[in-house]
Amino acid sequence: MDSFIEMPLKNVRKLWKLMFAETWRNEESIEKLEQWILNTLARVVNEVQAAECDMAQTSHIAEMLRQKAEGYGPGKHGVPARKAARAGKNEQKRTESICKQKRCDFERMQKLHSLFMELNKG
Repeated sequence: MDSFIEMPLKNVRKLWKLMFAETWRNEESIEKLEQWILNTLARVVNEVQAAECDMAQTSHIAEMLRQKAEGYGPGKHGVPARKAARAGKNEQKRTESICKQKRCDFERMQKLHSLFMELNKG
């Protein structure tokens, strides 16, 4: 069922319309799909919250490293601090990218959930 996340919504809608066309025949599949959607949506919400927390911590650490690097002049002693600041900035970019992907996954699951609810009514 995880393939629904990558499938175009147009195709998901077609598949689900076929499934809901004969609800009496696909009752078990509909129940499993609903459980999958609810479980995956809850999991994705937790992943987004964790990613945002990581991003906040990483941003704080990167800022502290940047401030420390600014404290050193252009001399030899500032090189490790500047390298650490650069590594902190790279880690910050990486966690921002992960957080952005998790938010996209969350939005996608919301769309799938609303599509399911729309077809389940009709």
